[in-house]
Parts: sequence; C-alpha cells; structure tokens
Amino acid sequence: MSLPSIEVEKIAPIATQKALFTGKAKLMTVDAELRLRQICLLAHDLEWTSGVLSAAFDAPVVFRDSRMAAGGNLTNTHIRLGDSFLETVCPSDSAWANSTTQTRLLDRNGDCGYMAIVQVPDIAVASKSMSIQGSGTGIVAGNWNLCEGVPGSGLIGVKSGPYELGTSLSKEPDMVSGVNVQFHPRDFGTLAEIQENWPGQDQFPQNTGTYYPAGNQWQTDVESRPHGGVTTGFAAVEIACADVDPAEICLRWSNGLGGGCSLLPDDPTSLQLADFQTMRFVESSDGRTGVVGVDLWQAHGSKKFESLEICGVRWKVVPYPG
Repeated sequence: MSLPSIEVEKIAPIATQKALFTGKAKLMTVDAELRLRQICLLAHDLEWTSGVLSAAFDAPVVFRDSRMAAGGNLTNTHIRLGDSFLETVCPSDSAWANSTTQTRLLDRNGDCGYMAIVQVPDIAVASKSMSIQGSGTGIVAGNWNLCEGVPGSGLIGVKSGPYELGTSLSKEPDMVSGVNVQFHPRDFGTLAEIQENWPGQDQFPQNTGTYYPAGNQWQTDVESRPHGGVTTGFAAVEIACADVDPAEICLRWSNGLGGGCSLLPDDPTSLQLADFQTMRFVESSDGRTGVVGVDLWQAHGSKKFESLEICGVRWKVVPYPG
C-alpha cells in the first residue's frame, strides 16, 4: 500500500485574482451563498493523510461520519479550514475486495483529488439545471437530512433519505436540514456535488450555520478559533479535464449553477463564485483528471509556505484581495 506523497516547493503562487479585479479589488455581482464550501480527497491511508493535512494547515479533524463508515465501503475525516471543509475518504478492506469506483480510481491515479462541493442558494433549481448538462446523466447520488435542533446541537435522531430531483429543502422551525446531490465526473471534470443547508448558510465570515457533511457540532469552536494559522478557507479549485475542452466544462458548471456565478472576463475557463472564489479548468498534462490544485486564502500575518503537494493535489497560499 502506497502512502500519500508530500512535496514542498518555494515558487511564486499563481496570480489567481488577476482576472477578478483591476486596480482596487472589486467583487463582481454574485450570489453570496454560492461558495466553494468543501474539497474531497481520496487516499490509501486515512489517518496518515489526515495527520499530514492537519499539520500542514494547522487545523484539526472536526468530524468522522459514522453513517458513512456503517455503509462498509468508506471511512472519512473532515478538517475545518475557516468557513470551508477539507474531507478525506478512504476505501475499506471490503471495498478493495469488491473493486469499487474509489479503489479503481486509486489504482489508476494514486492518492488524488476526488470531488468539488459547491454550496448553492436553491437546491431545487440547481439540481435540475446541473442534471441536464453534458450527457444529461442526471443525479449520481443524492440525500436529504433532517434533524431536530439548531446548528451546533448534534445529530441525535437525524433522519435521511434519497433526494428526488427538483425537491426544495425542508425549512421547518427548530430543525436543521440539508441536501447533497452529486453529478458524474465526465460531465463536470470531477465528481461534482452541490449542497444546500438550513439555517445559516448565508452567514459569512465565521459561519456557524448548518453544514451537514461536517456533522453538527463543529460550530462550537468557531468563536474561540475562527481559523488556523495558515488559511481562512478556499480561494480556488483547479480541475484538470481530458477529452472535453476545459471551456466547455466551465460553461457546464456556469449553466448548471445558474444565476449568481459568472465567467471571468476574457477567460472562458474560469468561473467566479462568491467572495473572490474561482473555479479554474485546465487541460490534463499527465492524464490525471479532476481536482489537481487548490488555492487557500492566507491567514492574516502568516505565510507558512507558498506551495506544497499532498495527496496528489498542489496547494498554494494566496493573499485575500478584499
């Protein structure tokens, strides 16, 4: 079994914000809830990889999904990076024995980026528009979650079920709810997921609203430690494409996410989300596809590194332009 590689370099970060503003930083009109909220990695060794990520980004593991583990094929960890989350998933022994999608991907690529997850303002609208992009495959997987309580109160008694395309998120008093919907990587360059959670997903910075993928207790630590000493969250994701033009993949994301995001001026391969976040689409240079790079907003007054590689993904720290 191979372990995740770590490669540290001292190189200048990509000027990811040059297309966002000229002169003074000026944010284009985008929906404030439309955010790159989570990146998912796929690794052979969950504990080793999670430990390396925690040390590199000065951020602890805040959640392990017992429901995922109970499924028998995957285990995971979630690390909170300010208002964003970094998930790592690892196949179980039974998954290797049964040759699942994840084990075949690890055989082909080694440890790698696995999924990009975008928070949307209306899951009913976005799920329908995402489902008709590219081949029109539709939903790969989707679930709703509903639990009595408030953000931060835990998930005791949580109920869940399969999501039906175009269904609105339940928003009931004294309840926390969430929906996640996934779409095929051949249509979006990587396994794509959209999320809507309630209440509180519109509150930034120092978000303490509902975010089901990371459980419902991570919120208790936000006030005392809004973020670690390296980053306040995601600035950009870079997705490598093969067989389909990166500009076409970018357009599919733009059309799928709908109003509230926009293509960057003079760059049909970059998509702007809220708060200066971007999604970049590039041609694969080595045959690997999916998430190959992530830019992180630099924590104020701290620059621990400029660039490093963990789990087959290049991580860069860039200054926040706002």
